[in-house]
Amino acid sequence: MIRRPEVFDDETPPPDLRHREAHVQELIRLLHRARSDHDQGALLAGPSGVGKTALGRTVLEEFAREFGTRWAWIQALGTTTGELFRMAIRGAGGTVADNAPNDELSDRLRETLGSDELFLLLDEADDVAGTDAVGQLTAVPGVEVVVICHEPDDWLARADSGVRQYLHGGRIELDRFGVDELADILRDRARVGLVDNVVTRAQLETIADDVAGVAREGIQTLCAAAEIAVEREHGRIHDADVDDAYERARSSIREANLHSLPFHHRVLYELIRDAGEITGRELNQRYEAVEERVYANRERTPISRRDRRNKLDKLRAYDLVERERLDHRWLYSAVDSSLESCHTITSIPPVNQA
Repeated sequence: MIRRPEVFDDETPPPDLRHREAHVQELIRLLHRARSDHDQGALLAGPSGVGKTALGRTVLEEFAREFGTRWAWIQALGTTTGELFRMAIRGAGGTVADNAPNDELSDRLRETLGSDELFLLLDEADDVAGTDAVGQLTAVPGVEVVVICHEPDDWLARADSGVRQYLHGGRIELDRFGVDELADILRDRARVGLVDNVVTRAQLETIADDVAGVAREGIQTLCAAAEIAVEREHGRIHDADVDDAYERARSSIREANLHSLPFHHRVLYELIRDAGEITGRELNQRYEAVEERVYANRERTPISRRDRRNKLDKLRAYDLVERERLDHRWLYSAVDSSLESCHTITSIPPVNQA
């Protein structure tokens, strides 16, 4: 039934950017302006799963092919400014050692580029706002930046004035798809990824409605429904297969989200999961009690309480952690307590040993 499973993979580009035509044209306009004026970036914003990364990657790849520019897609979550520069240098075709001094990286990028242009797509760049990374990168002649984040107002509020000016007028906000729109997208995936006529339009519309227009969840639900149909030896997807596919899809997305997160996020997640339920104050106390052991012999260093709050927001956006109000405190818990972080988080001692 599943003819091409890669069609449902997050890394596979969509057949086309259906129902994002206006956003495509706006991003192309901003890229042209960046080439001519060198004072305009772009900020792609919206909730998880609505196609921000697909939009950025597809448009930049086509733009680079047509105009001969270089571009690089950088997963910015949890990265330092130095790491961003190293990835930019490699994206520009240069080489740089991981231990190259940070104060040399700007000149190295400048030398690597020469008179060429480089567009950087900074994905999952919520943390970058509180640093001067974008300002330092765009200070290098020929470098232009497209930022992907969830909350544009919050991102711009934490950025410095120069970066706010650079991104002024460059906001592109993506909303969730309508039911018919997402059903069209799912139909495109089904045509390529599944054998013919195994899912009905009504079923696609049901999925689109039930996932509230979130493309990623809809695509994964369609894939899960096909998997369940195969397991049940059905010749086509039944309504019961769709009904049972939602939790499988959400579980798959949560697992992928968790394993994509950097070390700091996974430490906080494991502390919450291990505790069962924990208040924000208790979480900070627990973190500070174990941080010396957790971060021993690692390049990373413990993060501040403010940084922890930002990372908790990401865990909630990724549907890994939920919180509820308890009197005047927030109570955190893991959405799926059976989902453990990857094996690198092994040095968190049990609660009773903290």
